[in-house]
Amino acid sequence: MNSPLDESRFHPALRSALDEAQHHFDEAARYAHDNGLLAEVTRQPEQLTLQVKRPSDGAPCRYRIAALASVPQVMHEKCYGADIDCLEATLDSVNQTVVETELASFFIRSAALPLDYIAQRHHPDYT
Repeated sequence: MNSPLDESRFHPALRSALDEAQHHFDEAARYAHDNGLLAEVTRQPEQLTLQVKRPSDGAPCRYRIAALASVPQVMHEKCYGADIDCLEATLDSVNQTVVETELASFFIRSAALPLDYIAQRHHPDYT
């Protein structure tokens, strides 16, 4: 997918990419549960969200991948209370490497929880 997708091809390709990304979100949610966190994955046709929260803390954090309304691109959005990090990117960014990297940084910042299973799949300097 080196060339931009037109609107008619973007939406079906996005849904397919989110199907693949959901596997990584579900895996991270299971890992969060195993480590004492509350985690929930929700899916809408053109958006995928992982919400994480400590049982003792009322402030959930969220990582969301969603289609942008005005252009055939996606937004990787990470919310930590009032602090929001957004990355607008092409659809190609919804791939294993980027999604796992974003999940790993999200869990470090939101819950101080390294996703060890992801680090084991990558080189030693992986963050």
